[in-house]
Amino acid sequence: MPDHAADARLLLTESPDNYVAERARLVKQARAAGDRASAGFYQALKRPNLSLWAVLSAGDDASAVNGLVSATTELAEIQGGGAGASALSAATQHRRNALEALVDRGVKALAKSVAGAASRRAEIRDIIDQLSRHPNLAETWINGTLRELPDDTFGFAAFTGSIDSATTVKDAEVKPRARRTAKASKPRSDDTAAKRSADLAADRTARAERAQVARKARQDVVAASHQLATVERRVIAAQAAVREAEDALRLAEEERAAAEQRNHEATARLEANRNE
Repeated sequence: MPDHAADARLLLTESPDNYVAERARLVKQARAAGDRASAGFYQALKRPNLSLWAVLSAGDDASAVNGLVSATTELAEIQGGGAGASALSAATQHRRNALEALVDRGVKALAKSVAGAASRRAEIRDIIDQLSRHPNLAETWINGTLRELPDDTFGFAAFTGSIDSATTVKDAEVKPRARRTAKASKPRSDDTAAKRSADLAADRTARAERAQVARKARQDVVAASHQLATVERRVIAAQAAVREAEDALRLAEEERAAAEQRNHEATARLEANRNE
């Protein structure tokens, strides 16, 4: 039985501009072998845009992906569990290191065949950041079959237009066949075109609104984390002050007891001298 996941990841070892040709080769090979299921599987693998291609390429390090997902889950648990500021800071730094390591891996992979790969670093980071919050997507990220990012309010709305982009390589030319197909298509009526334009505008508006909600949610999380860290520092300082006060009280009580003992002994000696 063909190893679909292995072949899906094999597609990512090709330069982005060779992706479609390599996918077509796999489809043709499967059809020649009479394996219609495999042919359908390969054909369904949409071509990712450059940023998603870099993210999927970085996913070949399964331990790094699982490590980032675990670090993200751990940080969320610490934020929700009221742990101390030091634990929160350590978990945040651990996740940041894991995130940047995968971002570096993706940018380097893309830079092997695409000029200006570093300019996509921010979008690559954003996609990896959001993927790390969805453990259920880790397996498809690792095996290279991930193609559809959830269109929800958790940060993916801004990237849904990135899938199967028409241009994957800078200055790439539209293939003649695509132009002929476009010319051969039947023209839409004015009403149909207007309706489609309105639908697209509404869809873009809805996506923008979801992206804004996601950005606001992330900002709220950051603000809450900062507030929590500030309060934690004040609690720790107050606890330290209480411990110092308790130590000072204990020392004062011991000194008072010693003074009382000395007073008692001196009084006893005075009384003894008077009686002699």
